[in-house]
This record gives sequence, C-alpha cells and structure tokens, in this order.
Amino acid sequence: METTPKKLSYDTEDILDAFALKRGVDGCELLDTWLAYQTNFSAVEEQVLETKRVALKREGEFWNEEELKMQFIAFLFDIAAINEPDKFKLFYERPLSAVLDGYDLSVICDAMVATPKGIGKPKKPYFFLQEFKKQKNAPDAEGQLLTAMLLAQNENGNDLPVYGCYLQGKHWTFATLHNKNYCVSSSYDATQKPDLYQIVYALRHLKQLILNLTNH
Repeated sequence: METTPKKLSYDTEDILDAFALKRGVDGCELLDTWLAYQTNFSAVEEQVLETKRVALKREGEFWNEEELKMQFIAFLFDIAAINEPDKFKLFYERPLSAVLDGYDLSVICDAMVATPKGIGKPKKPYFFLQEFKKQKNAPDAEGQLLTAMLLAQNENGNDLPVYGCYLQGKHWTFATLHNKNYCVSSSYDATQKPDLYQIVYALRHLKQLILNLTNH
C-alpha cells in the first residue's frame, strides 16, 4: 500500500530534523567565499543606493511586502545586474513542489534566479529570496527559504550548491545549501550603509557564482 506523504510546515527545526541537515553559522567556506567579495559602485549607483537606504529607514516600517519589493529590493537587483542573457534571469512569485523523502513540500518563491525554460518559465533554480515584511508574529522566513532550497536541490538533480537569502523587515540573512550542509550568515541591516553595500556585493558576486555553476 502506498504511503501518503506527510505535510511539513515551514518550521526550520522540523525541516532540519526531517532531512538530517546540519546548520552551520561559522567556518562555512562556501558561504564565507560568497560574502567576502567587494566591488566598486559608480557615482550614480551610490546615489541610488543612498536614496533607497534613506527611504527604507524613514518609511520601510510602513511598507507592505509588495511596496518593499518594488521600492527597494528591485533596485538592488537592478544595480547588481543579476540577469545574464540566455543563461539565467530573475523570476518573481513562482511555485515549487515535490515529494522528498516521504514529505510533501511546496512553496511560493518570492524571487528566484534560474535558467529559463523557453522565455518565461524557470528551469534550474540557483538562488532564492524569501521576504516577510512584518517581523512580529511573522511566518518562519528561514524555514520557507530552506524548503525552496531543498526543492531546488531535488529539481536540479546535481551535486551543485544552492544559494539563498531571507528578509525580515530591514534585515537580510544569506544562506547556502550543499548536499547536507546548510549554512547561514549573520544578518545585515539594509538601513546601514556598510551593510547595504555588503548586500549588493553579495548579489553581484552571486552572478559570477551562478555563471560558474551553469558552465558545469
């Protein structure tokens, strides 16, 4: 008799236990290499970043998720120039689902970078961003991100890493998943200029990392 897959919530600890994952916060070479990158910004880019930083600091607490995405996040992706023609691009609000190890997993990805299937559909995902505007009583943003990363690992069917980031209000936390090794960074406060620059550095470096993966 076929066993009905179990539903798994977005609780991070439940997901770690179900898939026997290790969660690292220090000494994670893959994550450390990603976040060690730095670059320069043009005067125009610095001006845009400062304008958006100030707006986030003044108004961000009052934005809903769509306003945060359109008035702030989209500009960071634009400055990072994340899309690579005919190789990968940014997608928003795309579903992923599968049965993994007897668990029924599904998630709506707030944003993902993936190779396209044709023109308008994601094929192989490499990076996810999950966003929750309200920090009080918010769903488990990390659990939702980890669900997406596990689904991507399954979808891609290879031994390559998956990258991610989850937002809770102004705070950004980066993550990597490679085999059973899951690592998370300290959080970056996007209203603080050094942290904001580090966020965009990471997004720019992500493009090169994904280029390396797509050449495998």
